[in-house]
Amino acid sequence: MQSTAQGPAQVEDHPLVTDVNAAHCDRLSVTERICRRIADATGAPIALLLAILLQLGWVLWGTLTRWDPYPFAFLLTCSNILQLILIFVISVAQKQQTLHDEIRAEADHDTISRLLYHGEIQDRILVRLAERSGVDVSDLAPMIASLSKAS
Repeated sequence: MQSTAQGPAQVEDHPLVTDVNAAHCDRLSVTERICRRIADATGAPIALLLAILLQLGWVLWGTLTRWDPYPFAFLLTCSNILQLILIFVISVAQKQQTLHDEIRAEADHDTISRLLYHGEIQDRILVRLAERSGVDVSDLAPMIASLSKAS
């Protein structure tokens, strides 16, 4: 890996490597970015802990003060509304993740294709160098040919 004045070169800095994350983020609308942040936040373990604590606190407070007694109708109504909103927010975030996965798969395919082509060229160069050096590579030719064929 080459080193620059700022430090070691990163794979993402190579001209033939596409930064899929940046490409995906550039395509997101403001609404999609907000949905993604909300989905990321609600998927965190701390969100589960906070939801449990909030509901337990609500049940205790509602029971003690008789503000929202059993069966906690107001708590259930608020929970249902929040769940309905989050269903759509998470759906939008999942759609964006699917699009990101498709972009990444295409970029990976392009990169792997370039690597395979590069490897094939290197094989041919090595065989030519071996032939010019007087090394018998006739037994390698069928193997190289079979690797070059598409299955």
